Amino acid sequence: MNEAKLEKFLKEKILPEIEKGRGGFDGIHTLEVVDWVKKIIDHNPELGLDRIVMIIAAYAHDWGYSSIFKDGQVMNFDLIEGAKTLHMELGAKKLEELLKDKFFEFLRKEQKERCVHLVAVHDRKFEIDKVDEIVLMEADVLSGLDINGNKPILDKQSNEKFLDSIINIRMPKFITDYSKKEATKLIQAREKFFEGGLR
Repeated sequence: MNEAKLEKFLKEKILPEIEKGRGGFDGIHTLEVVDWVKKIIDHNPELGLDRIVMIIAAYAHDWGYSSIFKDGQVMNFDLIEGAKTLHMELGAKKLEELLKDKFFEFLRKEQKERCVHLVAVHDRKFEIDKVDEIVLMEADVLSGLDINGNKPILDKQSNEKFLDSIINIRMPKFITDYSKKEATKLIQAREKFFEGGLR
């Protein structure tokens, strides 16, 4: 399957709904996660990841938020944390339905199942331990940290909780040096952003 054709289809089917998610954050966030997934794969070919599966999972990973939050709803760390389990369940169901489309006939059953699995577990920060699960989590974290393409939707107090969760829970699970280095740079830029009163 041509990657550009696949992404065009995924953008048309998923993005319009995703953009209604967390305060206008999820549309840009989704595209960034896809981009980070590709970069991590390109920097770590030895991981042998299924690029197509990872791209599909990246597009759908936060799809579930579109059924939970209203467009423009004010976000905070606790509100988002409280929706993690439900958004994974809803996103996995949405993706499972989408993968029934004839467009995806090129995928093997195991690939479809893996796409759905990745969406269903990507925020289970204490449980994920497979390489593809961790790489999707790394890409998700890198986009969440990045203030360049997407202005943070969290207030200063929520940002402190968010960074604490990233630094103490998620980053210790990182397996790629590339993501570790990028996360360190993004954290520094994010801290500077909030210290400078730009929020």
